Amino acid sequence: MLETILLTGFGPFGGHARNVSEEAARRLDGVEVEGFALRALCLPVQFERAVAALEEAIEAERPLAVISLGIHDDAGYRVELSAKNERHYALPDVDGHLVQDAPVEQGAPAMVFSSLPVAAIKQAFEQAGLPVELSEDAGRYLCNAVCYWAARRVTPAGFVHVPAAARLEEVVLAARLAAEVTARRLIAQRVEATTV
Repeated sequence: MLETILLTGFGPFGGHARNVSEEAARRLDGVEVEGFALRALCLPVQFERAVAALEEAIEAERPLAVISLGIHDDAGYRVELSAKNERHYALPDVDGHLVQDAPVEQGAPAMVFSSLPVAAIKQAFEQAGLPVELSEDAGRYLCNAVCYWAARRVTPAGFVHVPAAARLEEVVLAARLAAEVTARRLIAQRVEATTV
């Protein structure tokens, strides 16, 4: 049985009747990359239920990496470098809650850093012709919260913002590239560990 990399996307929310991050993750469910199986998980845009779903999937799948996807309204892709221990929503979640000035986790560090190979993912996107930048601000909504929560439990883990208006095929390509780069990094780390 292949070891897994978990891909997460979000369901619809706010004015978005569909969410291409969820659709892309589902499209890649079961696909093999570099000897790893991709597993998809759709998260609700509601913190407690999203975390519960993530916790259950991590327990069941024991993924070696978590790559989370979410949409934003910009035209390019953003590979997030960090997440903050803050939840301060600009719009309500799908349950109608407008969370203000709350932490992701009580008593936890103010910030965590992505442990994905962010520079290599950016380079892969560029080589594929995708507009991309490294980002130091994942916002304070569910994208940031999920990134923060996952990064404290799985290494590597991180977040990629994708354009809400992007074609599904393009987002699938981006997600696959991120997974391939991450898988190659995992393999390289194993090789290094056995040669020390």
